[in-house]
Amino acid sequence: MDGQELSDSRRDSGGQFSEIVDVIKRHRILIGAIAVLGTFVTVIAALAVPPSYTATAQIVMDAGPRDPSSTRTTIFETVDPTVIDTAIAILTAEDHFRSVQASLADHPVFQSDTPEKTSALRSSIGKLRAGLRAFIGSIKSIFSTPDAPEAGDVRPGIPSVGELRAHTTVSQERRSRIISVSYTDKNPQKAAVIANQFVDLHIEELKDQNRREAERLLGWLDRRLVAVKAEVRQAEERVQSFRIVHGTNSSEVDAELIAQTRRQLARAKSEIAVREAAVDASHDAGVTGQEKAEGSGMPTPEPASPGNLENEPPQARLDNETEVVRAQSSMLEEYLKSLQSGAADRLGSETELRFLERQAASAAEHYDSLLRRKQEITEEQDNSTVAAHVLASARAPSRPSSINPILFIPAGLIAFSAFGVAIAVFLERMDRTLRSERDVVEALGVSCIGLVPDIPRAYRRRSARYLFDGVSSAYGQAIYSIVAATLQSAGPRAEPMVILVTSSVPGEGKTTLATGFAACAARLGRRVLLIDRDLQDPDGAEAFKMVVNENASTHPPLGHTSAGPIGRIPDLECDYLPVRRTGADQPSVAAAQKIVEICQRLRESYDCVIIDGLPTFTAEARVLSTVADKVIFAVRWGSTRREVADNALQQLRHSNRFESLSNVYAVLTRVHLKQHARYRLGDMGEFLDRHQRQYSRSGLWS
Repeated sequence: MDGQELSDSRRDSGGQFSEIVDVIKRHRILIGAIAVLGTFVTVIAALAVPPSYTATAQIVMDAGPRDPSSTRTTIFETVDPTVIDTAIAILTAEDHFRSVQASLADHPVFQSDTPEKTSALRSSIGKLRAGLRAFIGSIKSIFSTPDAPEAGDVRPGIPSVGELRAHTTVSQERRSRIISVSYTDKNPQKAAVIANQFVDLHIEELKDQNRREAERLLGWLDRRLVAVKAEVRQAEERVQSFRIVHGTNSSEVDAELIAQTRRQLARAKSEIAVREAAVDASHDAGVTGQEKAEGSGMPTPEPASPGNLENEPPQARLDNETEVVRAQSSMLEEYLKSLQSGAADRLGSETELRFLERQAASAAEHYDSLLRRKQEITEEQDNSTVAAHVLASARAPSRPSSINPILFIPAGLIAFSAFGVAIAVFLERMDRTLRSERDVVEALGVSCIGLVPDIPRAYRRRSARYLFDGVSSAYGQAIYSIVAATLQSAGPRAEPMVILVTSSVPGEGKTTLATGFAACAARLGRRVLLIDRDLQDPDGAEAFKMVVNENASTHPPLGHTSAGPIGRIPDLECDYLPVRRTGADQPSVAAAQKIVEICQRLRESYDCVIIDGLPTFTAEARVLSTVADKVIFAVRWGSTRREVADNALQQLRHSNRFESLSNVYAVLTRVHLKQHARYRLGDMGEFLDRHQRQYSRSGLWS
């Protein structure tokens, strides 16, 4: 099942493609004409439009402060993408466009009033454009309030803000820090000037912005320096005052005095220990001597008086010296305690002093940093450094940037060929006319028994004679097939038959078909009477009337009827009866009734009575259909619409004889064989066109 669906889809796609190819073949002249004409108009328009020139200027965004240890070149350093986006936004801002426009008025290139030299074609096209713009502007002014004129419209030659925006392109070169500004104009010098003005004004705006920012910073720094200087002076004064009040000794001096006192105290204590040891030793020695004296009976020495120290014994002197050293040690201990207490007090004062000194140093450092910042800003202002600089200025281009008009030829051919194909397909889809026997059967529901090729205009009044010319073999073959299909028998004893030839509207080739049918039936040995009732188009009647008059002397009238005499046409070997109204007041339906009576009376005298009737929308056609055995309905190829032909056949349904349309046969008339063969329908028309040599040698119609 899937394979069958795939095969059907391929068949449908192939059928659609072949259908498009057939449409292209059928309308190749139209498609070729559209392609050639469109390409020609495109090339002319391209030649008429003056060439455009594009000038480009480039700027480089600064990467910011560099690392001193970096060895890379500035051009290769990276930058934040937002900086690039900001620069592009500034370059494309409305105010920047207006600044550029205002600056152009003072440039020498735009101050010249000399008109540019243009060709006559370009000048005329320019005038046409100006007229169209004025016309469109007048229409817009009716429905809307006119806008205020732009500044660029004041002086001729200076582009407006809208033109500047439309012809300017600002873009980043890949992912680099380079921004390109391009401007397109018909004048290369003006294009270069405008591109340079864009980048120059941007640099100047950056410089002005930096200058204003520097002035603002310098003013702020001046005010800040005054305040910081006052703060430094106050901090230094507080430090000096604190030193005066609390002294200048530091903790190091106190620590040294304490250490020295501790050493002196340690020496005093060691000396006390030594002296005490000596006293103890002396005391022990004295006790031992006294005991020995007492044992030996020697007298004990008396203690010395205080006034006689020189004569004091060693023991007393050691005790005195020990007491002196102890007194010194006590004094040193008191002095050490006083030093430690004073050091503790001075340590708190020193902490506060250091805090004041740090404040003074911080204020002084801040003051120095502000001075350095002021100096840097002053130097930057003197050097006029900005965040961007011009990499390359725009030069007047020597070659146009617009497309060469010659290149429009292949593009125009392709585009307009596709447009022509689309037009052809659209015409095919919108075509409601009948062009094949299948179309007739599907649209009208009646049998189509053939088609009749169109004949040259010179033979249309004598179509019967064209039938037997050597060049008309295709026409004769088509008429013969129609006669054979209608009469169903070529024998001389065929049943008498009345055939009505009609159409939906005049000009369908009905009379030509009736005449050819009569001549062909007569050639096949039938007794034929051709009755002409087409009052709206008497050309065919006049032609036959001329033929009858030419042969009146040799072939007198065969008989008289209520509608007139019956004439003979020797060339066609058939009889001819023109029916006209006898008076202006006679209704046309009455003339049709006469034909009905004549057909009923002459039915047995002729094998085939052919009535060239009026279109089926007339009342006479309904009257004539009552006597007709068969109806041949002429449909003009490629002209009669389906709806018209179907409504015309509905008129025949109102007749009791043709309610089922079983005896109604359609014939495509005035078929252009060459065009018909392009549809590749495989029908009689393609056969007559493709194989004309084979059947033209048969000699059937020559």
